Amino acid sequence: MDFIQQFLDSEIMDVETYKTIYDFIALDNFRSGEYEGNQYVIRKINTNHIQIEDEIATENTGIPSVESFRRGQILHILENYKDKL
Repeated sequence: MDFIQQFLDSEIMDVETYKTIYDFIALDNFRSGEYEGNQYVIRKINTNHIQIEDEIATENTGIPSVESFRRGQILHILENYKDKL
C-alpha cells in the first residue's frame, strides 16, 4: 500500500476528522503549523507546501518517512477519499 493511502486509512476515521484535516490544509488563515494525528503529522510549511510524516516509521527506523505535497494536490486527494466515508 502506498504512503498516501496508508495516511488516509489511518487518520480519516469519520467525517468530523476529515473536515478538521481538510480545513487545516485548505484555510489560508492557518499559514503554518502542525496537525498531529494517530500515526502521521501534517506539517503546513506555508499555505501551498504540505508535508506528511509517518511518525511510527520514523520512530522505529530513525529514518524520516516524509512526503511533500502542494496544497491543491493533497486537497484533491482528500476530496476523492471523502466518498469512501
